[in-house]
Amino acid sequence: MNVFLAPRILAVDLHPRSFAFAVFEGPRKLIDWGARSFRTGTNAVLVRERQKLAHLLDRYTPRIILLQKPKARDISRMLAAIRREAVARRIPVRVLSPEALRRAFSGRSGNKYEIAAAIAASLPELRTILPPKRKPWESERYTMSIFDAAAVGIAHFAPRIEGASCPPSVTVPYASSLSNGPRG
Repeated sequence: MNVFLAPRILAVDLHPRSFAFAVFEGPRKLIDWGARSFRTGTNAVLVRERQKLAHLLDRYTPRIILLQKPKARDISRMLAAIRREAVARRIPVRVLSPEALRRAFSGRSGNKYEIAAAIAASLPELRTILPPKRKPWESERYTMSIFDAAAVGIAHFAPRIEGASCPPSVTVPYASSLSNGPRG
């Protein structure tokens, strides 16, 4: 009997003081999701970002870590933590370009909420955490980052689902040259 086992992936959405994740086992099976904070100052958290990431990697043992090309410049500590943990576990890191994400959701408008709603419709586990559409004066809800991570995972599987060409990305074996610099 030939049983196909889908690779387990960890999709991560990075921010300067937090990260969100979505763990997939194949394109339609979401295993876990969440957001982790590593604030400093008065509301500082006690567990460092590297420990939080290591816990996820130990718990889910992904075959690949997926990231969207970081927009923020001040996430070097988180990128360094990902690099160290990926190298230690010999897990390749794949960085998806913004173009890959646009292509995966080409049938949707550029509206972030509409993409999140489409993700919630296709992954029923996320329906309960989809926040209401925000007003222009409101800040983005913390849980929207989970949908960004899920979008990275879906974009990774998009060519396998629809038969499209592979989205532009860079696979960094064991994260040896992962950086947040201006390189493309």
